[in-house]
Amino acid sequence: MKIVTSAENPAVLEVRRLERDRKERDRKGVYLAWGLHLAGEALSAGAAIERAFVDSSGRSKAEMESLIARLETRGTSIVQVTARVLDAMAEGAGDQGVLLVLRRPDGSLDTAIASGATLVLVAHGVQDPGNLGSMARSALACGAGALVAAEGCADPFSSKVVRAAMGAHGRMPLIGERSDRALATLREAGFLVAAAEPGGGKRPDAVDLTRKVALLLGSEGGGLPPAILRGATERIRIPMSPSSSSFNVAAAAAILLYEIQRQRGFPVGPS
Repeated sequence: MKIVTSAENPAVLEVRRLERDRKERDRKGVYLAWGLHLAGEALSAGAAIERAFVDSSGRSKAEMESLIARLETRGTSIVQVTARVLDAMAEGAGDQGVLLVLRRPDGSLDTAIASGATLVLVAHGVQDPGNLGSMARSALACGAGALVAAEGCADPFSSKVVRAAMGAHGRMPLIGERSDRALATLREAGFLVAAAEPGGGKRPDAVDLTRKVALLLGSEGGGLPPAILRGATERIRIPMSPSSSSFNVAAAAAILLYEIQRQRGFPVGPS
């Protein structure tokens, strides 16, 4: 198989456009994931892989050969490239040896609710891709049925979010929706909307979180705006040292998701 060495190759240029242009990703209904771990997760989750770009001379040759064999078994279109070309496609991908173009899974909040979701994480205004991806990773680990990335959030299908989510995209719906619409849908379906508010509200262990819960968190700096807070059923806060004003939003999400599962008796399975 011929190895692509030019970053101006048409297939490479297409991926470069997808990496930098959210509208192009949305129009084509795809997203990018790079790295051996994410590639393995995508295959294990049965994700729809449109194309794989691989550097077969990567640092883990045995693992790479195994991955290529799995991709070939799936009938995936594989393009051999150099590490330099991978880096031109997505910064940091070069030393990982593989980049996938994946079809976005179908998913909506109504579908997640109809599928029996009893826990949904709603992020409003979370702009940092690493934080949003970490929130998705924690939501999946704690058995959430979906993550809603509302207005002001980073693109949930950017490669940086995908990287931080570490496989959540293939196993849990990540849904772009306005907060007011999402919260109205969740309340109508009988969900308690629990909004994290560092400056007020009840301790989470003082609220019954064993029922269906939509956990709502706001931006890293400003938190939740008053109009969104008014849509909450309960406001909760995490007790903390008086010398600190707040947790990082991804850490706060993990703590509150854990508390929900603690109250439910950890039904999500063994760690």
